[in-house]
Amino acid sequence: MIRRAIIEDIPQIVKVENSCFPVPWPDFLFKAHLNNPGFVVYEKEKEILGYAIIGDSERKAHLQNIAVHPDLRRQGIGTELLEWCIDLVKLYGYHEIVLEVREKNIGSQAFYAHRGFEIRGTVESYYVDDNAIIMGKNI
Repeated sequence: MIRRAIIEDIPQIVKVENSCFPVPWPDFLFKAHLNNPGFVVYEKEKEILGYAIIGDSERKAHLQNIAVHPDLRRQGIGTELLEWCIDLVKLYGYHEIVLEVREKNIGSQAFYAHRGFEIRGTVESYYVDDNAIIMGKNI
């Protein structure tokens, strides 16, 4: 099930984060998002399998972070989280959603493209070790 993140979830969220990214977010960044209604977790049997954080950037919905534990990918969890985020931002009246993805992360780019996102640009050295591809979708 998808539900809002709470403080007790942070250790499991960090565990997922650390398993997914070469330069993971530290726990204090997740704690800073706890009041955000767009910070959600995907939980099954009291285990956090994934999470998403959607916020606002220049009047556009901004998918700030989304992750599913590597052992549990390709089971629809990421799609459910992304669809939940899109439904939330529609409810808030947004008409566009944007995100950044590593230039080297072809798999994630394909995931978003398959769900209607288009490449909108690049940002050099956005990540410590990579450029970012900006992707967006009108909703």
